[in-house]
Amino acid sequence: MTRKWTQNHFINHLPTKLPVNDCILIFDKILQKEYSPWIGKFPKRISVSSGEKLKDVKEFPHWIEKIVNLSAGVPRSQLTIVVFGGGSVGDFGGFVASVLKRGVHLIQIPSTWLAAMDSAHGGKTALNVGQIKNQIGTFYLAEETYLVKDVLLNVPKPQIKECLGEFYKMALISGGKLWNQAKKEVAPQPSFLWKNLPALIQAKLKIVKKDPFEQNGLRHILNLGHTVGHVLESELGLAHGEAIHFGLLFSLNWGSQIGFYPAAEATHLFPSQALLKEKLKSIRNPSNKLLQDKKLVKAQELQFVFIQKPGNILIKKVKIDELLKEWRRQCQG
Repeated sequence: MTRKWTQNHFINHLPTKLPVNDCILIFDKILQKEYSPWIGKFPKRISVSSGEKLKDVKEFPHWIEKIVNLSAGVPRSQLTIVVFGGGSVGDFGGFVASVLKRGVHLIQIPSTWLAAMDSAHGGKTALNVGQIKNQIGTFYLAEETYLVKDVLLNVPKPQIKECLGEFYKMALISGGKLWNQAKKEVAPQPSFLWKNLPALIQAKLKIVKKDPFEQNGLRHILNLGHTVGHVLESELGLAHGEAIHFGLLFSLNWGSQIGFYPAAEATHLFPSQALLKEKLKSIRNPSNKLLQDKKLVKAQELQFVFIQKPGNILIKKVKIDELLKEWRRQCQG
């Protein structure tokens, strides 16, 4: 990447020394009530509703016109997009920063555990085309990312479930100490997540730095659980983290079936097999979405990520028919 790697700051409170007059704050409107004094410090700000509609390419002209108007009078060299929100807001705001005036400064402040662990790092931005996720995007690193303890520990407990798929995914990829700690935590508490957040982020960046533009294939490891997860997310309207949690279980099951890491060693961390079966059976024609997957390498073949064992991940080309056969098997199991 042409930009320097992001500086990650682990701090207790929202940052107070940002050059607010040169910033455009893009924030999730759900945060307005809780953080209005801090949000109010930004003269140029725009509130958005989180979710996949925000990332719809058809909505983008509406937003970018407002943002361009807000940027009037600020030199490009000083203009900074500050993004305060979860994953969809971060994806959207990152894309804005990457294309506005051919690229301006970017600061990410994730407000959810899922974004703090995943989407705020690694430089991916994205918009959706129709119901197909992340078809338009850029690689554009934030210059700074602030991980704010007060904000993350204030996330409602029911929402913590949405980060578990990402938490266990990175622990499985990393293996070692991180996995040994994670597998004991069926219901991780916020203090545990905060303590392990630096290790989770470093585990991701260790991979990203070896393949920043997804050119040598190594970064595909981070798609563990995403092939099936994205189908469930788009077809059933599941939250991203919840869908990936199901996708991980599918991958564990399939890998176990062909002789990799026994699924029984980790299924206590995932939704029940019965619930996964129910979700899979509710998708009438999964092949349609699978054929639109960005991991497609040939017309009827894609790269699927298996867990050989914690810390040892395998990217394997599989035919769509093989995946659909396994889909049917897990529907019957």
